[in-house]
Amino acid sequence: MKKIAMVVNSNIFSGLESVTIDIMQNLNNCFEFVYVTKSGSIINVLKEKRLKYYIINDMSIKSIKKMINTLKPDIIHSHDYRASFICSLVNKHVPLIIHLHNNPLWLKKFHPLSFAFLFSAIKAKKTLIVSDSIEKEFIFSNCIKNKIINISNPINVNKIVKKVSGKYTKKYDLCCVARISESKNPLRFLNIIKILVRVKPNLKAVWVGDGELKYNVLNKVKEYGLGKNVEFVGFQKNPYKYIAQSKIFVLTSSWEGFGLVAFEALALGVPCVVSKVGGLVNIVDKSCGYLCKNDDDFVNGILKLLENNKFLKICDNCKKKAQNLENTKE
Repeated sequence: MKKIAMVVNSNIFSGLESVTIDIMQNLNNCFEFVYVTKSGSIINVLKEKRLKYYIINDMSIKSIKKMINTLKPDIIHSHDYRASFICSLVNKHVPLIIHLHNNPLWLKKFHPLSFAFLFSAIKAKKTLIVSDSIEKEFIFSNCIKNKIINISNPINVNKIVKKVSGKYTKKYDLCCVARISESKNPLRFLNIIKILVRVKPNLKAVWVGDGELKYNVLNKVKEYGLGKNVEFVGFQKNPYKYIAQSKIFVLTSSWEGFGLVAFEALALGVPCVVSKVGGLVNIVDKSCGYLCKNDDDFVNGILKLLENNKFLKICDNCKKKAQNLENTKE
């Protein structure tokens, strides 16, 4: 049985990490997987799921060389840009598969990071992408066209629904589940709420997740006077109960790879108002929510849903859309 080293730069549990674990669990009869990561909260998840892991000190050439010498993997499967770049610098003999989960803004430009990724992709055997938007937006995609394979994230409705038992009252008007990071644009989220509370002063929103912009965002909440309107609950092992307690799911991403969390919201019958970026355009349509280009689009979409007398019908449409998107077997 071939051994696969799944190399991940982060040490938390979020969308990318969830997909990586899904791959390991669903293909564990075919391959021996080892999750390679820095020490952090992800270790608790891996232990709980009884998955093999290997801890590196940092994402560096030295650490990856040591990992290869210790584990002796048959294939290295690196996730996203930094891990892929480091693995491509170190690895000479073990086949490298790159797996991209998002498409940052620099991907579209002549930028040092774009050249660095091109170098990685040339050295890799294959580059997996989670939506065609990544290939379309990468400025050098024609150089590696024969190496790119578009495989969307594994999505399973029953897996999501099982994590929400019983019925929940709609405690929140809006919900976002995401890292508090630049890519998810939490300041846009707050600006949208600031506009909405002028019309609906008792509006309640919740953000599930943690991240490097947390304190900037909390300061902005105070500046906008939104303390009674927005609740930040940090990382949650089971974020689905918060989605189920919300009327609308909102995702204000500046860029996005697949947008897995939008599918998860649809599976729970929650309409989505999301940025018109990345793979989100393949998940959300007018039957189940709105794709937005700017803040006005978000505000208008949210108000239309909150005031729609056919809201329950839209919630049913969300579940049907999720069923149509399901692709676990594929």
